[in-house]
Amino acid sequence: MIEPRLYIVMREDLWDMNPGKGMAQAAHAQAMFDDYVSKYANDLYMKEVDLDPDFIDKIRDWRGGRGFGVTTVLSAPLGDFDNISMGVEHNDFVEDPTYPYRNYYKQMFTRSEVTCMWAFVTRYEELDHMKQWKLHP
Repeated sequence: MIEPRLYIVMREDLWDMNPGKGMAQAAHAQAMFDDYVSKYANDLYMKEVDLDPDFIDKIRDWRGGRGFGVTTVLSAPLGDFDNISMGVEHNDFVEDPTYPYRNYYKQMFTRSEVTCMWAFVTRYEELDHMKQWKLHP
């Protein structure tokens, strides 16, 4: 068994993703992951769906009593997100409904945009799959 880890994959093809926006989007990814874990645990407890009971143990191992574990931030274009998703069981895309842009004339506007994703890796095959993408700069 590998040490579980959380990957946050930032889009490298958003032309105006500055460091501050990137940190905010990564925080959104972490919050979505925490929500996913909470819902998974509740569904498992309620026995509403057939879920892997070991997943919660893997989360505990990952957190190690700290409330968080090893998190690695990678970089990929949006076109790679589906490929990442297909190789990791537990993952989701972060879509910010009010992602801010500035145009050529410095006017600000917002639109819904997939900005990043999270992937929680618990198996060797998933770890090998994630090695295709580079660390975020």
